[in-house]
Amino acid sequence: MEIIQKSRKDGYVKLKVTSGDDLWYLHQVIGEGDRVKKRTMRTMLEGREKKSVVIEIEVEKTELQNDRLRLTGEIVKGADNIELGYHTFNVQEDEELELWKDFADSEWDTLKKAASSEPYNVLFCIAEEGKADFYEVRESGIEDISTLSENIPGKMYSDQKSPNFIGDVTSAIERVKEDYDAVVVAGPGFFKKKLYNNLEDQKNVFVKDTSVTGKTGLHESIKRGALKDIVQSSRIDEETGLMEEFFEELEQDGAIAYGPQVEDLVEKGAVKKLLVNPEKFRERQDLVKQVEQQGGDIVKVHTDHEPGMRLENLGGIAAFLRY
Repeated sequence: MEIIQKSRKDGYVKLKVTSGDDLWYLHQVIGEGDRVKKRTMRTMLEGREKKSVVIEIEVEKTELQNDRLRLTGEIVKGADNIELGYHTFNVQEDEELELWKDFADSEWDTLKKAASSEPYNVLFCIAEEGKADFYEVRESGIEDISTLSENIPGKMYSDQKSPNFIGDVTSAIERVKEDYDAVVVAGPGFFKKKLYNNLEDQKNVFVKDTSVTGKTGLHESIKRGALKDIVQSSRIDEETGLMEEFFEELEQDGAIAYGPQVEDLVEKGAVKKLLVNPEKFRERQDLVKQVEQQGGDIVKVHTDHEPGMRLENLGGIAAFLRY
């Protein structure tokens, strides 16, 4: 993300979307009541043809799709001679927009992080003898790609059945390896190392031990530093580490809290760091701003990974305490 112009005092930023991950970041920041201005196509009153104009809307709905962020709202400022009413911006890579909102500290920090971080795209192969699960991990989340089982080709392997399973998995990785910044081969036992040795090109391929396969094995490999080996700063890795620290404190009866009791502790000024899922962040802006006013930090922990789901099971809110 490129920040072209900004003023925290005025609640304003002008930016350019430079990667698909930027759309995910913007979806975390832009919400109902915010005002967004950008160039778009709109029907003219005279002639009823569509022309390129710059308009401003007050956002009522946001929707993140694969390659665009849809922002829908009523037009509040527009060019002369256009049809007024509701409009949807389809924000895509290489486009500019202007945003006005009452930024929470964490939202402003999110924009700064988006501007300073490099996008990454990592292929994880969590494998054991007879089965391999493939996942794509980006800053914007985790996507299941396919499962390859012995003698049962998956989406990444479209040839005829073959008894050479390690060859099948090797071919699947080599076929798409150039599309990724790195590949992580992980799993229990010795199969992952045999797979690594079978790859023709081992550049940017990393091996990690896990006790299990599947999605749990993926989260275990991230917990064990798989992303740290590749990416200097990863949102998923940071959130995973923070939740691990929280549960360690919980086991030791440390200075932490979760669920409804957090609200009372915020009132007492006891919260040093508030952990919330995106839903709670939107619903409890009163708590968010109160913690910020008390000098505390806010961290959004998302539910696209296993530690985030554990926070969800605690009511979507938890805290590290000052005392």
